[in-house]
Amino acid sequence: MDENININESADINNTSDNNFSQISENDPTKTNSKKHGWIQIFAFVVLFIGLIVLYILHFQNNKSSNPLRNSITGENPLMLTVNNDSIIKYFTLAELLTKDLQTEAEKYHQDLQSKQATLEEKYKNYQANLQKNILTQTQIQNAEKQLQQEAGSLQGLQEQYTQILAMKEMSVQKEITDSIINATQRVNKAKYNADYVLATSTGSAIIYANKVYDITDEVIKELNDTYKKSSN
Repeated sequence: MDENININESADINNTSDNNFSQISENDPTKTNSKKHGWIQIFAFVVLFIGLIVLYILHFQNNKSSNPLRNSITGENPLMLTVNNDSIIKYFTLAELLTKDLQTEAEKYHQDLQSKQATLEEKYKNYQANLQKNILTQTQIQNAEKQLQQEAGSLQGLQEQYTQILAMKEMSVQKEITDSIINATQRVNKAKYNADYVLATSTGSAIIYANKVYDITDEVIKELNDTYKKSSN
């Protein structure tokens, strides 16, 4: 009988110890803090991940709105871009100045030729009038005709000279403008697109249609004028 009481008491003591140990374990602040710390780390990671996604979306939307052409490039660079030469010549400051200078020089030569031609025509009229009045000797007639022929030949030679000068000047102007356009186009393409070809369109060109998405004319004009402005300062 005493042995049963001792066994029961021992069992009660063990149960009491286990319960106390469980209560101590449940109330252990170290384990509670560890669980809280783990949840905080998970929450922080989720917030960071969501933030990165938002930043990526905003970055993509900004790029999409800034340059439609670059947005149309998916995976591979476009094979071809286009520029409109008519618009470039019209809005390129240097091209406008060079063209005006050429026109001014051509007008100056034209006026000089007109003045000399008017003088020659006046001399010929006077010769005809004197010839009709029969007041010229045969020697005077020969000398007058010889002089008129020489002046006419000189005038024709001067006209050819002016034409050649203007042709060379025009070639020089066209080369300077063309080189400027090519260089500016290459800079824009290299900096932004890296296309394989850039085609020039203009009135009467062989290109019937070109998608405006691939047109970089405005960017080339800006590059041309910015470069000219820097060089002229």
